[in-house]
Amino acid sequence: MTRINFITLATCALVGYVLCASTGETDCQRRRRTEQSATSNLTGLLVPECDEHGNYKPIQCFGETVQGRRFCACYDSEFGQIKGPSRNLRSCNCIVAYHEWEHKSPEERGSEPHCNTTSGEYNPVQCNSTDHWCVDTDSGRLLGEKMNGGCSTDLSTMSCAIDGTHHGHHGSHSDSHHGSHGDSHHGAHGDSHHGAHGDSHTGTSHQDSSSHGDHSA
Repeated sequence: MTRINFITLATCALVGYVLCASTGETDCQRRRRTEQSATSNLTGLLVPECDEHGNYKPIQCFGETVQGRRFCACYDSEFGQIKGPSRNLRSCNCIVAYHEWEHKSPEERGSEPHCNTTSGEYNPVQCNSTDHWCVDTDSGRLLGEKMNGGCSTDLSTMSCAIDGTHHGHHGSHSDSHHGSHGDSHHGAHGDSHHGAHGDSHTGTSHQDSSSHGDHSA
């Protein structure tokens, strides 16, 4: 990026911030108003949706439905798109949780969220350095109890029942994390994440790295 382009982008960002500050609008509210005005006669374009506090809703869908699906993208509550667009996204809760975790200091971080980077859902089995446990794939809520054996433990045959019961306990990580990233986040085998991103986000918002989607039908 040339120095002139960098200065131009920085100036635009500053102007946007000043406008938001002067009008009392959040970034989502300002962009929604601008997009509605610019696309009033067009359909299928993304007009951001804001929650009751004026923040971006985590998952935003737009465009026409094709084969029962629309393009959806994940958004940080304050600063915009962090993943997408994709027709395969079903949830953004884990993607947003990982984005927030990634931007905390090491002292503030809890357990790293492990996500399915295609659907955006939590991997059913989560782990840290000492334990593993089952979660609700949409909300990330703990199901059952945590069990001994951290991320370095072979968990590939583990599955979770509705009540969080663990089944199986041998093999290797195949659909989770730790390793290289094909469609993952820095340490995710196959379809999840653990840091850097393949089909997801790096934290530079987002997603991917701020906005990458597969745009596939």
